[in-house]
Amino acid sequence: MQLKYRIKKAIIQSVLQKRKHKQVFDSDYAELFQIPPDAGSDFNNSYYFSAHNLEGQSLFLRLGLRGDKQSEIWFVYRDENMFYSCPIELCHTKDSPLQVECVEAGKRWKLKFEGHMQSLDNKDDIHKAVFEGLFTATAPIFDFFYHANTEPMARAFAKEKWNKSFFEEVQKNNQTHYEQAGKIQGRLMLGSKEKQIDMYAIRDHSFGKRDWNYMDKHMWLMALNETGDALNLSMVSYPAIRGIQVGNYLREGKVLSVLNVTCLDDLINYGQGADAFVLEAVLENGEKLKVTVHRDAEVVYSFANNQYILREGMGSFTINGEKARGIVEFGFNKDSNRW
Repeated sequence: MQLKYRIKKAIIQSVLQKRKHKQVFDSDYAELFQIPPDAGSDFNNSYYFSAHNLEGQSLFLRLGLRGDKQSEIWFVYRDENMFYSCPIELCHTKDSPLQVECVEAGKRWKLKFEGHMQSLDNKDDIHKAVFEGLFTATAPIFDFFYHANTEPMARAFAKEKWNKSFFEEVQKNNQTHYEQAGKIQGRLMLGSKEKQIDMYAIRDHSFGKRDWNYMDKHMWLMALNETGDALNLSMVSYPAIRGIQVGNYLREGKVLSVLNVTCLDDLINYGQGADAFVLEAVLENGEKLKVTVHRDAEVVYSFANNQYILREGMGSFTINGEKARGIVEFGFNKDSNRW
């Protein structure tokens, strides 16, 4: 069995390497990508921006443009005194209170929100909000196919049973997915209160077919320290491929892929996700990271007619003892048998 696994893994790694050499990442195409006119509701062009500091200030937003001309909306602000979120999760694209615009591919994005925000602590506390900000990159784009080490994906592929339907499923659900570190600077007017935004951030862009009900479960961790170094870890399970682990660590301008993640704690917690846990990540240079996670707040979103629940948490981290802060995201299919 081990010999068969090693052979399959070697085959996948060879295929992935050949694909990388054959077709390089086109950042201009990816940055300016538009949804095809004939795309359906399961096609998503998703833009995500997330900024945090060690004092507990957070701002994150997501604009998920769908092929049916509907937009998925997230816009959240939190600090030690305030916790507000846009109550609109889905609307027609032309009515979206949130817009993102590429100013310079791979370098700058303009962010704008104009709508209402509701307190997560008091549902009757609703205010008009206006935000204008600029994301400025501090590191190059990292694409999870072209720039990541092939080891984790090859390992996940090799563990599955190979047949025609398996490869058809994989190809059908393939997406482009990349991220970039930077800073978000701007101003948020929330009612009569003004909040200055000047924080390190991560942006994420993905496009392709996205059937939320196809996912079994996932976890995504993103932690930023006081100098903008960033840790990114994902663990995802689909019916065709279980146990996918991907990630990277941006430190002092250099990016290292994560090869393996180990956690002995209960991350499912009855579909709530864990509030506190410890994991170990192994980098491609052999270095080990001990990561502690403490979730202290969350906003819950639902997709696919409540078939998939996503819990966008915020929390504190330590990475080999160094403090950081960011996102603790869990997602679970409504069918608990798939966890």
